[in-house]
Order: sequence, then C-alpha cells, then structure tokens
Amino acid sequence: MPTNWPPAGAPSWPPSELGTTWLSCSDIRTLVRVLLDAGFTHTAPTSAENTAYFSSARCDHGHTVVGRMLVSPGGIRYPVAICTNSTHRDVLVLWPPYYCGARSGEGWTW
Repeated sequence: MPTNWPPAGAPSWPPSELGTTWLSCSDIRTLVRVLLDAGFTHTAPTSAENTAYFSSARCDHGHTVVGRMLVSPGGIRYPVAICTNSTHRDVLVLWPPYYCGARSGEGWTW
C-alpha cells in the first residue's frame, strides 16, 4: 500500500461530473484520456496542494512521487501522483487499492 495516500483532504472519487458510481483505469494514459474526453484539464499543483497531497506521499515501494492535479469542468481539483523511481513508475490514484501497479506511469510526461 502507498504511504500517506490517498490524501485526507482529497475530493471523493469518482468525479460527480462523470455521472457514474465507479471509475478505475489501469494506467495514467487511460485515466487522463478518459478525463480529458469528459472536459477535464490538468495543471501543476499549487504549493499548498504539493504540501498537502504529495510531499509525504510514497508509493508502495517507499519511493517519492511527483504530483499533478486533474481539474474537473466544475473546478474540483483531483490529485494524482507518479512514482519517481525509473524502474517502478507506479501511479497513485483515489480509488482502492490506490495504486495502478508497477510501470503504470511509464513514459508519461505532463
């Protein structure tokens, strides 16, 4: 299990704008594609979000993460994180089990 993830102050998942009770994806490319198609955008976290969501988060192997905010059409900001270890690259998400598995963030750049 990831450490300090999901963050306590994160909004509930899935986003209400999607009109569904469940949404999960196996990798960051699929997640971002689904949300961009639904009108979401992405942006860097503010310094407050970085502190609240990402600075103490670790993947299930204890590696640090880099964060990004997925922003709903209504302006709700959802955190997502990618492990910084080049051989692991796990994606941390807001649904159980809160990570997508090794290399699920492979090759992704914002």
